[in-house]
Amino acid sequence: MKADKLTSMQDAEFTPMDNPCNLFYLRRAARAVSKQYGAAMKDSDVQATQFSVLFILSKSGALSITDLANKMGLDRTSMSRNLTPLQSHGYISVSDEGMTRAREVTITEAGNKALQDLMPMWRKAQAEFAEHLGVADTALLIELLRRVATIGTKD
Repeated sequence: MKADKLTSMQDAEFTPMDNPCNLFYLRRAARAVSKQYGAAMKDSDVQATQFSVLFILSKSGALSITDLANKMGLDRTSMSRNLTPLQSHGYISVSDEGMTRAREVTITEAGNKALQDLMPMWRKAQAEFAEHLGVADTALLIELLRRVATIGTKD
């Protein structure tokens, strides 16, 4: 049997049980970590996933929705949907479309206050994560995830 036919036969018989699916384990891990951070921030009206938006805006200043979406690794439509609750609480302001049609997102004074209130909860979640995984493995994981996040960004 030719080598290329053998390879295609092996591929046809290959299952996730033979080699665990990367997507499955990454998504499962993401859900577990989201749940852990969500529990740490349960006493806040900001979801754990929204914390990053407030933090990024507090450090970078005003950003267009597109630029913020790029920093978060989201498409513009998903980013716009995620901004609605923060805008409802008065934690961010989103400008009207200008001549360039770019809407800018800015953290408000209330958003900065909410972020300061969230910091102890976030620090607790960070510490719990590092305690569970270990400091060295946490640092390694962050480095690996940074590399994983570049998938599909290189031509």
